[in-house]
Order: sequence, then structure tokens, then C-alpha cells
Amino acid sequence: MPHNDSDLSKFDDAVKKHIRDVEDDLRELSHSIHSNPELGWNEHHAHKVLTDYMEKQDGFKITRHAYDLPTAWSAVFISSAAKDDDAPTIGFNSEMDALKGMGHACGHNLIAIAGCASAIATARTLEQFKLPGRIILLGTPAEEGGGGKAVLLDRGAYKEMAACLMLHPGEGRGGKHGAGIMTSNCISGVSATFHGVPSHAGATPERAINALDAAFVAYSAISALRQQTPQGTKIHGIITGSEEWSPNVIPSKAQMVYGIRSQSAFKLADLIPKVLRCFEGAATATGCKLDLEHDHLYLEVVQSDPLARTFAEAAKRCWDSQDESYEIDPHMVTGASTDFGNVSYACPALHPMFNLPEAGPDDHPHSASYAKTATLASSHEATMRASTALALTALQVLTSDKYRNDLHEAWQKDMKAIDAEHAMDRLKSTLPEKGVPIPSEKKEEQEANGNGHSCGCSR
Repeated sequence: MPHNDSDLSKFDDAVKKHIRDVEDDLRELSHSIHSNPELGWNEHHAHKVLTDYMEKQDGFKITRHAYDLPTAWSAVFISSAAKDDDAPTIGFNSEMDALKGMGHACGHNLIAIAGCASAIATARTLEQFKLPGRIILLGTPAEEGGGGKAVLLDRGAYKEMAACLMLHPGEGRGGKHGAGIMTSNCISGVSATFHGVPSHAGATPERAINALDAAFVAYSAISALRQQTPQGTKIHGIITGSEEWSPNVIPSKAQMVYGIRSQSAFKLADLIPKVLRCFEGAATATGCKLDLEHDHLYLEVVQSDPLARTFAEAAKRCWDSQDESYEIDPHMVTGASTDFGNVSYACPALHPMFNLPEAGPDDHPHSASYAKTATLASSHEATMRASTALALTALQVLTSDKYRNDLHEAWQKDMKAIDAEHAMDRLKSTLPEKGVPIPSEKKEEQEANGNGHSCGCSR
């Protein structure tokens, strides 16, 4: 029989024990991922060690290279008490990718093991109390750029979940354990490639069309645009292509890779056309041809209030003591973005950010020193504490029909409040039609076997 909401505390000791049973293995796993940083869509080492580890856990069925993505995976558990396929389902995420040139300076090694810890503890508690339930742990590639969760969402990976949960490490916040219910921004990745005509910079510059000039003009236009953009919006990016340039040749190609960021999908939809006009104007002014592509689109995270309250209550029950209070910030403002926002538009979702107690004032995600902070013993302990509260939140979802119904109703109200469907339609209508290609596991197999071309077509 499903448990009442008031019964959740009876799982506390069981979940804490099950987390402690795996914490040493998970620390070793975290360090293995941290020592082998891999960029998005190329998390092959992380894919192997995580799936090998989860395959050893009783009851989990592993799918490698899931949903035709080379480094995505799933670990699915159905409890012994589940008598049919209609058992309630909870989802967890394990991110894996690192940052270019910075390693795991966003702590995805900790996110990876947090998903494992939460899923394992939830599964073992369901078995211990003979309760029905289903768990889907997804290994989600390319969060830092590429929108792995958005791709998985489009391919049906989240469709059976009553709710989806994950964790992210944050800052030190006074050297204490704790967590916050973070906000995030909506972001679209856009690339603009300018094509010109090369010529000798000294002898025949008049015969050239300068692609680097186009990029410079667009960069300046965007910089001027920023003064007129609403508070909370950010436009940031880089110019690439220098590996093909020489100082005595007018550059014939330059690419701008940009992120356009705002607090909501509606606000982003207003901003994108203004940025695209900067690219288009630069192409017109210099005579270059312009190719526009959209990359990832990350929606803002819509945090579930019921899930947030359950997480906070569980964390404080488990970790408050006379010596230390586990502080919960109910509204932790960040300017970051995540593809988990897309998941929150599809089902009730929770994405707390937990403190790393030994993180210094300058240690924060994407800072140079954060990668080292993500290896500390105190950071691992913080991950295990937050994972305990996340597993207890999952058990609340799985064991209470009323809670699930209330959760879904609250999510529907959230989606109506932000006019989510209309916002998405407006946003998609503003993006360039052409999208960046998504890696395919089948394509990689074809190329490895000599049965395909790098363009993706078959012989």
C-alpha cells in the first residue's frame, strides 16, 4: 500500500545507510571521471565507468549508447513489489561532460555520482520496505553545450516520469553544508559564419572580402546593443577561425559562437531577433555571405514548489544538529543556464544546488580553481548529504498517490502561469532554421566499419 505523506521520515535511516554503503565506491568513481575530463558528446570514459558500476547494482538494467547517442545511457530499476508496468516512475540525471581547457570546473563528476547515489538508495529502500516503484537514471551528455537533455527529451527519455530530480554543486556560502533552490536563465546558442574572399593583404587587398571585418562589425554592434537590453539579459561569445588565418592574407572565413541569455523564454524571444540583425547587418556592410545556425536551446528551470519543500524538509531532518544547521535557500538566484530547464517544461522537476563547504570566495562553477574543489573530501560528503535528501524526495513521489496528483496539478499551474506553450512557439519562430548536427551512435558505428561517410550518408 502507498504510504501517507507523514510516513516519509521512516525512510530516513534506511536511505542514509544505503548512501553510506556506496559512498567509498562513488568517491573512487568521481575521481576517475575527474581525472579523465571529456567534452560534450565525447564522454566515453565516463560512459564506461558509470555503466559498468551501475550494472553491478542489483536490479538495474543498463542500456548503453541510449537513444542513438554515443555517450548517453540509462539504468532502469523496477522493484520486486511492482506488479505491472504502471508502477510510479521517478527520474534522476547524471551529467558527465567537462569544460574545454578547465576540466571538471563545473563539478559534473559530483553530479554523475549524485545521480547514482540517489537512484541506488531509492531502489534499495523500495526493496527493503517492499514498495512498488520504477526508477530511471539517465546518463546525460553535453550539458555544457549541445543540450543533451533536450535531445533525450525529444527522443522520449523522460515521457514516463512522474517527476525528475538532479543535483548540482555550488559555492561555499560561508563554509557550511546546505543547499538552495536555484533559479536559471533561458539561453540559445547561435553561430554566425561569415564567408568572404581571400587575397594578398599587401598586394591585392581590394580583391578581398574580409570575413574578420564582418565579425568585428557584428561584435561591435552587439556590444552597442547591450546598452539597450533589459536587465538580466546577457549576450556573450567568441570569434573562431584564427587557426586558418595568416597576417598576410585577408581572412575569408570567421565564425562567431554566441550565447543569448535572458530570464524567461518570452524575454529571450524578444532578444534573439535583435542579435541576429547584428550578424546580418555586418554581412551586408562587408559583402560577406552569412550562415546562421542555432545550437542548444535551454529553457529556464521551473522548480517544483512541492518537491522543493519535500527536499528541504528531508535535508533538515537528516542533517540538522545541535552543532550544525543544514541551511536551505528557497530562492538561490543564479545567472547560469541548464538543459534541465527543458525537462522542467515536460514534467515536475527539482534541481537544487548544494554547497561545497571548503570552496573559497573565488571558487565557483566555471572558475579556474573549482575543478580542484570538486575533488575534496568535504565536497564528496556534501554530495552524499544532498543525495540523501534527493532520494527521500523521490520516495515521497513514489509512495503517495495524493502527492503525485498534487505535484502534477501544481506543475500544470506553473506551466499555465508562464504560458509555456505559447512561449515555446514564439521562441522557436525566432531561431535560425538550420541546427547544429547531433552525434549519432549508428553513424559512429557506420564510420568505424567503413560503411558511412563523415557527412552521415550511407554508401
